[in-house]
Amino acid sequence: MKKLLLLCALFIAVPAFAQDYYGLQDYGLRKNTTRVEMYGGMILPENSWNTHGHDLGTTGWTAGLGFTRNLTAMLALGLDANYAQLGDGEKTAAGTYYRTGVATGLITGRVNFFPYQATRIYVPFGIGLGHTFARQKFSDGSHKTIDGTDLATMVGAGLEFDMDDSLIFGVEGRYYLLKAANEVENAFGKNHYHHFLVMLKMGCRF
Repeated sequence: MKKLLLLCALFIAVPAFAQDYYGLQDYGLRKNTTRVEMYGGMILPENSWNTHGHDLGTTGWTAGLGFTRNLTAMLALGLDANYAQLGDGEKTAAGTYYRTGVATGLITGRVNFFPYQATRIYVPFGIGLGHTFARQKFSDGSHKTIDGTDLATMVGAGLEFDMDDSLIFGVEGRYYLLKAANEVENAFGKNHYHHFLVMLKMGCRF
């Protein structure tokens, strides 16, 4: 009987020891935690980027960096920097074309759904500044640049997964609305520009 009790105690102790040794994965979001995220993907410009019958840009690439602090498990605030390079616009008969880019710096917020799960849906949003430049390239190799900085806003949706207790992988889509600076509006006759970003991201939380 003593041997049987000793054997049972051994079987109980082994899982407990393994749990203490390996640790439990801490999935989900927690209050007062911080994350840093890097992301990249495509920019999809809307018709607002067409002016005077010429495209200021087509589908291109984007990359960015975000810093977020969880105030609660469901709500976070942070900072976000993004650069998007549109694909070159269509060439005119004279051989000129536009090369356009957008850089934004935003104060961001985020609402998390199912925050304590390893898989989450979330809604990011932000407001800040957007700098737009449109560089007109001429056939002789010269160029003319029109640029300016004004208000930028963003809203989106995302899906993310905990890869372990610190690494996060996800997909995210964003809609940006940019107010044209006076220089840009005077040159192209439009006071707002908008585009979509579709991105993959990797993050680290601590």
